[in-house]
Parts: sequence; C-alpha cells; structure tokens
Amino acid sequence: MAEKFSRKSAILAKIEAVRGTDAVPTGANAILVSDLNVAPIEGDVVERNYIRPFFGSSGSSMVSFYRTVSFSVDAAGVAQAGSTPGYADLLRACACSMTTEQGVKVTFAPASDALESCTIYVVVDGLLHRLTGAMGTVTLAGDAKTLPRWQFNFTGIFSPVTDVARPATDYARFAEPVGVNKANTTLTLHGVSVAASAFSFDIGNTVVKRDLINLDDVVITGRRTVGSVTFHATSVATKDWIGLAAASARGAIAFRHGPGATNVIEINASNVQLGKPTYSEVDGTQMVTTPLEYQPTSAGNDEFEIVVR
Repeated sequence: MAEKFSRKSAILAKIEAVRGTDAVPTGANAILVSDLNVAPIEGDVVERNYIRPFFGSSGSSMVSFYRTVSFSVDAAGVAQAGSTPGYADLLRACACSMTTEQGVKVTFAPASDALESCTIYVVVDGLLHRLTGAMGTVTLAGDAKTLPRWQFNFTGIFSPVTDVARPATDYARFAEPVGVNKANTTLTLHGVSVAASAFSFDIGNTVVKRDLINLDDVVITGRRTVGSVTFHATSVATKDWIGLAAASARGAIAFRHGPGATNVIEINASNVQLGKPTYSEVDGTQMVTTPLEYQPTSAGNDEFEIVVR
C-alpha cells in the first residue's frame, strides 16, 4: 500500500458565484501556504446512553458534519501595482469587500452585507478534502525579524473525501516576502512613529456552522477587530500612553510593510482605541505592549483598510 505524504499537498480557493455551490477552483486558484492543518470531519456527536443490564458503551452518532482548515500565507504585496494578490479570494471570504484602482492599489475593507463565500480544495497527496460555502477569519503577525504572515481559519460544508490526480498549481500571483525590519517596515500609532518589536492584527469574525432542518450553511454573524503593538517606551512628553489608555482615547494607526512602491501591504485605521498597557523588557530596554480595538465610525464598515500595492 502506497504511503500518503503531507508535504505533497495543494490548496486551491475560489469565490463562489452561488453560496455553497462548488466554484471548481483550478491551478490558477492555487494558494501558496505554510502551517497547513485540515480537520477532515468535524461535527456534533450525540451519545446514545442506553440503559441495559450490564456495563459497556452504547456508542454514539454524529448528527452534524462540517470541515475546517487553517493555514498561513505570506503577507506580501504584488509585483505590479493594482494587480490582485493571490490571497484576495481568501480575504473576501473573511467578510471583506475588494476595490481595485487599476495600476495603483487594491483595497480590502470590512463588510457586513452581501458577504461572499469560497470553495476550498485541500488535496493531500491525492486525497481531496472539499469545503464549499467556506467563510473564515484572519489574523496578521508582523513581528520584527520575521516574515509577516496571514493566518487564515475557514469553516466549510462537508463532503466525502475522494481520490483525485495531483492538481496543477500556479503560484505566479504570490510575491516574494520580505522581513520585518527598519528597511522594509514602518508603524505609527496615534501620530507617533514607534520602535516596535511586535504588531498583530485580528479581524475577529464570528464564524458559525448552522445545521437545521433544510439548512446546511456557514455564516459570519459578527466582527470585533483587535490587535496589539509592543514598542519602546517613550517620554510622557512624546506621548502619554498610560493617560491615553485611561481616557479610552482613539486615534490612527498605520502599518506599512514593503521595500518600495510595489510588494507593499498596509493596514490603516483612524479610530483605534488603546487598551491597558503592560510593561516588558527586551535587551534591557523598557517595552510597552498596548492592546488595540479597531472601532467603526457612525458610517460603519470602516474600522480598517488593508491596502495591497
């Protein structure tokens, strides 16, 4: 019997024209990932708990089925400004709208209506794990001296595992990642350029699998976008971080990563509330870690923007 090798895996993802209907992704929809973890079957299990005149298990029955997958994708820009990044469909299936300025940039913004889903094929050495109606949430880790990565987590409708031929894969849409450092990365928080050792962003979607009579679906029912920044402590004259936190102050944040005019990603927000700071030490230097909460204005769906150039 031939072995199956986890390193021989391929991920394909494509936005669905009709929610829950297989979009049939191809090699042109291949996603370049790391840290792949697929749960082949998830669901609710009911114990039978029969009463009998002897000890022993009564067994159980699965009464709902779904599938989950998580993976990381390099948080890089694009080779040509205004072109669509390879992970665009993934962000769209995480409740983000997409706007393209041809030759300039692609912008993703939070959405609350007409949310999109995608079909994801996880092919593990010839074993196809299909997720239809998939919706998810995503985080970004941008710590110094690392490669920044999106971490995606998707839930989708279950279908049986089948044998398939190895799919063709085209990764041309994925730009080379670059390290987080002074040369490539800038960060301003509430108007101050901070010397940061860590930056995180969590879109914070609530993803729910629903199983009812006549209903097998995945929905996003809410969003609370948060994050944190760890940076060198400053004088109060430069910025009173403790006082701002005590006042529940809101202000702007701008994270930009990329070496030039292209291969750039940005996360921008104008209404970020500072949480309770904590202290730590790095190389004998006093550091401040500040939780962040990205809040919408009264217009809604504007608590952040993700820009790809």
